[in-house]
Amino acid sequence: MKQIKQVQKYRGNVYAVMFARLLMMILVFSLSRILIYIFNPQLFGGFSYTRLLQTFFYGLRFDWMSISILSAFFVIGNSIPFGFRRNKIYQKALNIIVLVVMSIGIILNMIDVIYYRFTLKRMTFDIFNYFNKNGGFTDVVPGFVLDFWYISSLSIVLIGLMIFLFYSVGLNRKIEKTGWRFYSWQSTMFILSMGILLLGIRGGFQLKPLNIVDAGKKVSSSLSSVVLNTPFTIIKSFGQNTLTEKSYFSEQELINHYNPVHSFVPYTLKDDRVENVVILILESFSAEHFGFFTHKKSFTPFLDSLFNHSLVFRAVANGKRSIEGIPAILSSLPTLSDESFVNGPYASNQIEGLAQTLGKYNYQTAFFHGGKNGTMSFDAYAYKAGFQAYYGLDEYPDEEDYDGHWGIWDEQYLSYFAKELNSFSQPFMAALFTLSSHHPYQIPNVYNEMLPEGKIPIQKAIAYTDLSLRNFFQEIKNMEWYSKTLFVITADHTSEGVSLEAQNSLGQFSIPIAFFAPSDTSLKLYNAEQPIQQLDIYPSLLQYLGIKDTVICFGNSIFETHNKAFAVNYFNHKIQFLDQDYMIGIQEDNLVSVYQYEKDSLLRNNLIEQVDYSEIINFERAFIQQYNNRMIRNQLKIRNDD
Repeated sequence: MKQIKQVQKYRGNVYAVMFARLLMMILVFSLSRILIYIFNPQLFGGFSYTRLLQTFFYGLRFDWMSISILSAFFVIGNSIPFGFRRNKIYQKALNIIVLVVMSIGIILNMIDVIYYRFTLKRMTFDIFNYFNKNGGFTDVVPGFVLDFWYISSLSIVLIGLMIFLFYSVGLNRKIEKTGWRFYSWQSTMFILSMGILLLGIRGGFQLKPLNIVDAGKKVSSSLSSVVLNTPFTIIKSFGQNTLTEKSYFSEQELINHYNPVHSFVPYTLKDDRVENVVILILESFSAEHFGFFTHKKSFTPFLDSLFNHSLVFRAVANGKRSIEGIPAILSSLPTLSDESFVNGPYASNQIEGLAQTLGKYNYQTAFFHGGKNGTMSFDAYAYKAGFQAYYGLDEYPDEEDYDGHWGIWDEQYLSYFAKELNSFSQPFMAALFTLSSHHPYQIPNVYNEMLPEGKIPIQKAIAYTDLSLRNFFQEIKNMEWYSKTLFVITADHTSEGVSLEAQNSLGQFSIPIAFFAPSDTSLKLYNAEQPIQQLDIYPSLLQYLGIKDTVICFGNSIFETHNKAFAVNYFNHKIQFLDQDYMIGIQEDNLVSVYQYEKDSLLRNNLIEQVDYSEIINFERAFIQQYNNRMIRNQLKIRNDD
């Protein structure tokens, strides 16, 4: 009797209620997943109802897999063939657990509605490594919640809808007696439920479990992120070693196709008075913010004027995150997987770069960043790359210049940078990474009315950093070392795009790279019509400075013409390669796109069936083989025994 009374406390068929509730949850979950397309159609080739329905339908399979994983405890708890599962407290515990877990899944999908604009991919597990190793969670999240309040509000609405639908499901009261028939039938149902659960967890009957790259099988690669959901990409990238050794070519064939070992001869046009190097890495300075490139409204009037006296390229960024851009610029080391080198499984590898190489030639080297020490592991990378000193927020003398979010305002920090450089012994090499043009795009109140508004919030912050650079150059122009210095000006990555050209997989990597030497007018006369990338900065500087050394770098010197000019980046689980004629997309060793990007800047005409791309494919494979195998074997540095 006691058992029967316990059963009476919970009404309805357990399996019918369970699967009905799962159906309600997958409906709301799928809606949260598809919002990335509804809010950002320009990033996926424009809005159309056909694409919306197509991606919603094909994404259901990935949603089913995520729901199966997230609700596994709920399904098992409701399916075990014992009478106590109908206990009110037991059921309440199961319901709370699954609703909390599913709410987290919806929140992750909603975060990517905005975060995708900055990274062009669904979040993967390395986002947790990022916050774990770099901190900044409490600094970033509150600002995002407030700035994108409509997404936060919509998340609450969706979670509320899910809870309402979840508890709206109820069936007629039914009392079941426990006995041999009960246990026989319920054991059969348990086995059936576990089969359905396991099938969902692997994503179907196919040979291998569903994976991230499978999203591109039914839709174009540009829409794969709409088909995927964020919990899925995070779960599938957990503990994933994304690099595998390649054997496309024999060792001799490999070197003939591509060799990252470089030896340089001096650049003959270089003025002997130039010996110092200052690298200014500007946060999120996309090429489209420069009037110099667009011939439209400019948010960089000072840099535009400086570029008129510089060697300037509309170049290609090698990543979409600062933690990818910095190693590319300073060590000619790309990131070709979801995990950055700094936070990835190969972080213990030995590397070299500009600081280490110049340090061997008696250069004083330092890395400056006004942010909190440890942010994005910049300090750890700086020392690993051979910088003799790191200057962060802890070293800055006046805490009143703190912007309240990331670090020191650019204007004050650039002035501090100038004074520190004036105390350095020559020759020196210093790199500075700005921060005021990072979200939440604050500027000092005194400039609110002075600086121009843009179509997106970052553009006003870009104008503030440009003004800060004007003041910096004004401050240093009479310092003794100024005329002996080569300045390199570039960006870590692009910002959110404004124009159509800046929103596709080509424009989202378009940045400036400029070389300015006050005493060397020959630089402006040099002309190179070729793809230029961040990876090219390190080897170009070595040749310009006349450093006779042998190094490993994955870019080319812009002053050499015998090497094949190219650019590479990793985006949305796809490797993109550019040569002088085409941009190709490679996913899982399969060619997925070929664009003649100079004539088709909007990337509308995929020429995959129309051109001979064998040469660039061979080069791409050789590059990947060199990169993967050297990364896995820890062969990123010239050793004494090489």
